[in-house]
Amino acid sequence: MGKRAKSGHPWIFSNEIGHPSPKPESGELVSVLDEGGSFLGYASYNPHSLIALRLLSRDVNAVPGSVEWFAQKFRAAAALRQRFYPSRRSYRLAYADSDGLPGLAIDRYEDVLALQIQTAGMERWLDLIAEALKRVINPAAIVLRNDSDIRKLEGLSLYSKVLYGNAPETVEIEENGVKLAVDILSGQKTGHFFDQADNRAALAPFVKEAEVLDLFCHTGAWALKMLSAGARHAAVLDSSESALALARRNAELNGFAQRMEFIQSDAFTWLSSARRERRVFDAVVVDPPAFAKSAKQIKNALRGYEDVNRQAIRAVKDGGLLCSCSCSYYITEDEFLALLQRAAARERKRIAVLQVRGQAMDHPILLAMPESRYLKCVIGVVESL
Repeated sequence: MGKRAKSGHPWIFSNEIGHPSPKPESGELVSVLDEGGSFLGYASYNPHSLIALRLLSRDVNAVPGSVEWFAQKFRAAAALRQRFYPSRRSYRLAYADSDGLPGLAIDRYEDVLALQIQTAGMERWLDLIAEALKRVINPAAIVLRNDSDIRKLEGLSLYSKVLYGNAPETVEIEENGVKLAVDILSGQKTGHFFDQADNRAALAPFVKEAEVLDLFCHTGAWALKMLSAGARHAAVLDSSESALALARRNAELNGFAQRMEFIQSDAFTWLSSARRERRVFDAVVVDPPAFAKSAKQIKNALRGYEDVNRQAIRAVKDGGLLCSCSCSYYITEDEFLALLQRAAARERKRIAVLQVRGQAMDHPILLAMPESRYLKCVIGVVESL
């Protein structure tokens, strides 16, 4: 049995265990014993996955898989969020293993819940999960966004649908004083990236009267927060037409449409053009999708992050701010800082780092599980050498 599991990590890999015969079905609840026969915990089992066991409970008397068991988990998760976001009604309600719910992420958008299920165990218990959420949250609707490729590793199909209630095409939320229309049925992930909420708030005090460039803007949340904090103007760029359409709608919701420029383009192409035009900004936000979704992609991802940040650094005025992010777990914080340094050096610039940040508090990091920490956000001043 893996040493990590004994130290609190919730995953046990297929090559670390003796598989029973006959093998349980995918997602079935099993008891896990260590080499000496002592009880280690209850786990969902998947004989087809590299992660064969996902521990749900280490208490022999707390058997997972009932409506009340899930309800207790959801009550605890909701209470934790209310402690540090007491006035918010939209946030990540459950962050998988960090909330003792491996394979389940739940985003709350006011009275609508968006679920992402990534394991056979949670898929098996979907009806129980929905019933528990009705008890604890009493949502108007529950949407399933089970369209992530990660599900294929568990032998699960990809689909999205409304599971319960009447879900509107978009839900209007408020984050740090900014109104945002979120496409929960077909937007990226579940429609919004709550993991950056605290980072947007952290950058805001530094951008008064600034000209801001928001790269990979999605629905404009970074730029809108900067404008609400006193930025003078924001250019927002994304390759997605539907994302930019929501960004325009969000600009109108907040009364900022006249202070925003909307650019549909590939970021690398547009930044090259901006360099030729010598266009520069007081603050540039770089928040791309994950460039490395597996360990095999690390080398190319490092090159991609360095290239886009090099071009972004060119677009920062001397003495201006760069806010650069990576949501790739496989790129470590040290690697990310190193590639930012290389990018700056190639442009004959230096970066004085003000803050190195991570994901928002509704995405708590489980210390026993390094995989639960994935987001890096660096805020720094860019100066000429």
